[in-house]
Amino acid sequence: MRTQMHYAELDGRTAKGMEAADIKKFRDLALLELKRAERYRNFLSLLVLNLSEFLATAGRRKIDSPQKAHQFISQAINRIKHGARETDIISAIDNSRLALLLPETDQKGAAVAAERFRELVSELMSEILELDYDFRIPLEVTSFPGSPDKKSLRMRLTDIFAGN
Repeated sequence: MRTQMHYAELDGRTAKGMEAADIKKFRDLALLELKRAERYRNFLSLLVLNLSEFLATAGRRKIDSPQKAHQFISQAINRIKHGARETDIISAIDNSRLALLLPETDQKGAAVAAERFRELVSELMSEILELDYDFRIPLEVTSFPGSPDKKSLRMRLTDIFAGN
C-alpha cells in the first residue's frame, strides 16, 4: 500500500481523467458543472455505459463473484481514464453502469467520445473472455444544451441519482 499520494492524484485527479470515488461526489460535481454550463453557456455532456447485460450473460463465465465484478468495473474505469481528458469525470454509478461527465463537449463530440470509450471497454471485455469480439455496449448520451424533444441533462441526472 502506498503511503504517499502523488500531487497529480489529489482529489481523484490523475494524469488522464478524474475519477469520482463515490456516487455522491460525482453527483455534486455533475450538478456544479451543469450550473457552470448554464451560466456561461458552455456545452456539457453525460455518457452512461450500461455493462449489466455483459455481466449477466457472457461475462458471468469469468466474472462470477461480486469481488470480480468490482474488479472488472475498476478495470473499465481505468481503461476509460486513459482515453479521457483530464477534465472528464468518471464514476461507477452502481454495480453495472459507468457515468462520464464531459465538460465543454457538445452532442456531436460526445457521440465521438462515446464510441471511443465503448471501444476501450469492449477491448477489455474481449481480453477478459479471451475472445476477438466487438461487444455492443448500450450507452446513453445526454447533452446541454439539448434538443427540445429529448430529456434535459438536469432530468437525466435526477433520474440517475434518484435513489442515491
